[in-house]
Amino acid sequence: MNNFHTLSTISKLDYNRENNIFLMIAREAGGMKRYFYPLGAVTFFASLLLIAGIQTDSVAKIDHFGDGLIEPLHFVQIFNFIGTQLFLGIISILTVLFLWFRRNNYIGMVLLLIAVAGGNVLNKWMKNWIGRDRPQVEHAPDSFGFPSGHAMISLIAAIVIVFLVSEQVYSNTKKVVLYFVAITLSLLTGLSRLASEVHYFTDVVGGWLLGFTYAILCLLVYEWLLKRRRSLRAKRDF
Repeated sequence: MNNFHTLSTISKLDYNRENNIFLMIAREAGGMKRYFYPLGAVTFFASLLLIAGIQTDSVAKIDHFGDGLIEPLHFVQIFNFIGTQLFLGIISILTVLFLWFRRNNYIGMVLLLIAVAGGNVLNKWMKNWIGRDRPQVEHAPDSFGFPSGHAMISLIAAIVIVFLVSEQVYSNTKKVVLYFVAITLSLLTGLSRLASEVHYFTDVVGGWLLGFTYAILCLLVYEWLLKRRRSLRAKRDF
């Protein structure tokens, strides 16, 4: 009888601990919703406008303007590796291991893998669908240019990874620093593709816009799954 009472107590403690984690994640998602989610709607419509006008003279002028901005910043090419599949794959696996050993956050683990892999598939599909050629340089990859995969996938990974990892960070200042560093690295990654002359400026901007939109969509799904799981656990508890 005592053993049963002990096991029951441990089970309740585990449940309360997990429930507190879900509450913490929900609060974090609420804070994100205030800033990032409305911005996600803006980037979605901005990306639609850019896609609609990708072959126009206005976009060509924007590309010319971007070329002038990047000309003195050729050193940013060193950040090109951040957007490679190898680097993003390693970072994603390390984050999954962190979520597994530190949090047992299986929903977050699956969501991260789907976000990065799904974003990569979406990027390739959009390149073939839009069919915009890259700048005419010898070292350009043998694929279409819009949207930039380095810009898009690196930003998806940056936002989703920091969101999941920062659930254990209680200082808002530290969270802001994490987001600032991650997003800055993603921006530098996109600029590195422009400095390498393998993309037009709007290819990179389109990658950022679509990457941010897709990342926010992934976080919305994550929040919905957490709420659904909490609801099912509450019903089972009663």
